[in-house]
Amino acid sequence: MKKRLLTGLLAAALLLQTSYASAESHPLVYRVRDGEGRQIYLLGTIHVGNADMYPLGEAVEEAYRESDTLAVELDLYAYNGNIFSSLKYAFALMYGIGDDAEKHLSPETYALGVEKLGLPEMALKRMRPAMWYSLAENYMIASVGLEAMQGVDYSLLKRAHQDGKTICELEGLDEQMAAMLAIPEEVIDYEIQAMLTYPEESGQGLLNLFEAWRHGDEAALCSLLDAQGGEDAEELEEAYADYNDVLILSRNDGFERQAKEYLEKGEKALIAIGAFHIIGPDGLAQRLARAGYIVERVGE
Repeated sequence: MKKRLLTGLLAAALLLQTSYASAESHPLVYRVRDGEGRQIYLLGTIHVGNADMYPLGEAVEEAYRESDTLAVELDLYAYNGNIFSSLKYAFALMYGIGDDAEKHLSPETYALGVEKLGLPEMALKRMRPAMWYSLAENYMIASVGLEAMQGVDYSLLKRAHQDGKTICELEGLDEQMAAMLAIPEEVIDYEIQAMLTYPEESGQGLLNLFEAWRHGDEAALCSLLDAQGGEDAEELEEAYADYNDVLILSRNDGFERQAKEYLEKGEKALIAIGAFHIIGPDGLAQRLARAGYIVERVGE
């Protein structure tokens, strides 16, 4: 089942790669205005990257330059190296006495993680599936030469800290951890198996996303969003719907509310959040357009 899904991702990746000629990054940037001339910018980010994707292009520069506030999901730069935050995150994703990962993961996934993740089984057993997912994702990301520290969010935050720009967390550590812990275990189990069994193929799916993001290809990004879980994961259809609600739709409600507050207060903000929160009929750009704001692509 997973092999058929990943084969489809590879085919889609090949089609995308042949359609992109430019090596420059032109990610999705939108300007949102109200009838009184107040405006904010939306930037759909990707949380991993490499040095080749920089600089990000004039549209991002314009949005950054004209905004007084950088609004992000989580201030990753501030948390990097923060021992208290790291311990808080680690403890939230660990089981207490009487419970362990072996009771929440399939035997196949548990055995695969013990084999591949490079940590003692005693440590892995204490970790919740969400932590296993993060470890498997890092394993897969490394297999295709991408890095979290090269992600757009981290890069913008580092620059904003150095420039003294106001930084606003739209969620924060507690809310992000709660979202991770709310992901259905069936989905996490399925994804961990795919990433550990076929890291290069799964990574190619990530490269597919990366290339679509670099070139601001909203249609391709929407197709990837719709394809989460794959057509072969029919038995997980309901669980993936819950996954989509937890990680995207429910969080978009909060992002929309905060974007409107910036506009109502006349605060010049660049809202830089994951691209899947910006695109599509349930994304922030179309939500704000339906609410009566003027939404236009910058640098298209």
